[in-house]
Amino acid sequence: MKRALFVIFLSIALTNSLIAQTHIDNSGVINNTLGDIHFKRITEDNNFRFNPKVYDVLGTPYLEKEFHPGKITTKEGTIISDLQLQYNACNDELEFQKDGNRYVVDPKEMVKRAEFGSKAFVYMKYDVFGKTQGGFFGLLVEGKATLLIKYTVKFFEKEVPKPFVDPKPARFDPPIKEYYISFDGAPAKLVVNKKKFLEFFGDQKNEMEEFLSKNKLSVKDDESMKKIIAHYNAL
Repeated sequence: MKRALFVIFLSIALTNSLIAQTHIDNSGVINNTLGDIHFKRITEDNNFRFNPKVYDVLGTPYLEKEFHPGKITTKEGTIISDLQLQYNACNDELEFQKDGNRYVVDPKEMVKRAEFGSKAFVYMKYDVFGKTQGGFFGLLVEGKATLLIKYTVKFFEKEVPKPFVDPKPARFDPPIKEYYISFDGAPAKLVVNKKKFLEFFGDQKNEMEEFLSKNKLSVKDDESMKKIIAHYNAL
C-alpha cells in the first residue's frame, strides 16, 4: 500500500495538482503529504544555492550543478519519466524540479533506481562500522557483485575572524568518492584498501589477486574497478 501511494503521489506532483495537506515545518520546508509519503518543496531558508544570506558560500552541494532530464524507477517497478533530476551529495538526496519549484524525493527507500544525465543511482543498504544504513549510490557495474560509488560533499561553516588572519568563508568541499561492493544484494561493503578488498572474494581471492597483478589494476579508479568486478562476475 505504501508503494502504491508513492507512485500515485509522484504522478500528482508532476502534473502540478497536489491534493494534500500542506504545512511548514521549523526549517521552512513546505511539506506536501499523502499518508506517510512526502515531497518537500525546497525554500531559500533551507537551500544554500538560493538563500541570499549565504550567497558567499564557495562550492556546491551538488554532484553536478545543473538538473538533467531523467527518470525514477520505484521499488514497485513503476517508471516515472520526464523528470529534471539532480543529486545533492551533501544531504544524500535526490531533487527534482517542476514549474520553477524544487522538491526532495522522500522517503529515499521508495526509489529503486534513478537515471539522469550520464549517471545511474540506486538506493542501497550499506555497512557502516558494523551498522546497516541506507543511501544513494552511483551505479557502475551490476551482477552477482555490484560496484557502487558513494559521493559525499562536506559543508564547513564560515570561520570566526582572528587577528591578522583572513577567515575562510563558508564552503562545500569537492566530492569525496568511495567504492562499495554488494554481493548478491547484501548490504554494500566499503573498499578500504587492496588487501581488505581481496578478502571479499573468499575462495576466489587468489584468482582475483592474480588478475589485479597481471593487469596492473588499482582499487582507486573507476575503470580499474569496473574491470575487476566485471571479471569476477564472469567467473
